[in-house]
Amino acid sequence: MIRATTNAVLKGYRANLNKSTLKLNSARNTVLSGRVFNSYAEDPATASQAFQMRRSFLRTNSQITQNQAAVCKYESGYKALESVVGDVNNLKKSSSLSDVMEGLNDPTGGGRKALGKSMTQLADNIVETMNSKYGDTFVFAGADGLNVPFTWQENDDGSRTLLYRGLPVNAAAGSDAYKQLEYMSAEEHKFVDIGLGIQEAGGGLVESSAFDVALQGVNFLGGFGADEEGLPNNVVAIIDRAGEILNHCDENGYFEKEGDRDELEKLLNKLNVVGTTVSEKHVELSAEAEFLKDNLDRLEDTSDNLNEQFLGLEQCDLADAITSFAWAQYCYNAALKVGNSILSESLMDYIGG
Repeated sequence: MIRATTNAVLKGYRANLNKSTLKLNSARNTVLSGRVFNSYAEDPATASQAFQMRRSFLRTNSQITQNQAAVCKYESGYKALESVVGDVNNLKKSSSLSDVMEGLNDPTGGGRKALGKSMTQLADNIVETMNSKYGDTFVFAGADGLNVPFTWQENDDGSRTLLYRGLPVNAAAGSDAYKQLEYMSAEEHKFVDIGLGIQEAGGGLVESSAFDVALQGVNFLGGFGADEEGLPNNVVAIIDRAGEILNHCDENGYFEKEGDRDELEKLLNKLNVVGTTVSEKHVELSAEAEFLKDNLDRLEDTSDNLNEQFLGLEQCDLADAITSFAWAQYCYNAALKVGNSILSESLMDYIGG
């Protein structure tokens, strides 16, 4: 018969007590954290899946943030351009403008100078509207949101020139200024990731996989440069030049130069065409804003789904966790009571051990 010494019993008891303590602490952590595992080593397979889900969740939230900023920017731009479209349409429908078109000696000829001042002020108002900001950035400044997009340059002859990012919008075709405006208008972008599957190919970004948030203000006002007759293509430049001609009329409404009336008539006719272009750009901006809103809804749904998925992997069943904790606590208390019943070591135990 093999006799179990007190020393051996105590060693076994301490080992089992430590196991009970570890199980109790583990069960307590599960209840407190609500997680199935608290380290990668506890469940490598589930932890790997949860990591992938969390990474996708964080990326989607980043895309939501960028999409929300784009929506706010486009809505600000839409409101600003809506005001411009309203001003241009009101000008085209103005009875005073119709009177100017009727002829040189009409009864309202004396009001041309006042109308010229009104048109000059309207050009200023449109510029101020197009220089609106969202947060700390200018909405219609293209990729350079920190500097004001539209400014006026005073010329030596008393006239003024509209500048877009320091370049004259009525620059002659082929000039350096025209080439720079052409590049900004067509080639300058500011892409953001809004969940369109952003990717690169051939050392560059696949443009269809990202969203361009660079709003080139000059494009929304009819463009830049001049037509074959030398008339500006930009609606602000058209209005300002028409206002300049009218401002130079005398008190009786006579034009300063012989060709001013013909130029004014051409400018006002072109205003109708360019005004339509501005309205079309306004509609395009509205469509892009709606696309961003729809995309934001999709991203938020994706975020919610990912959140549910990784919580399903990580979160424990609280009822089961509490039951396991209660059982672990019961086992631990039982182990402590067993310790009280172990006999103290005798002289024979020391001799035998």
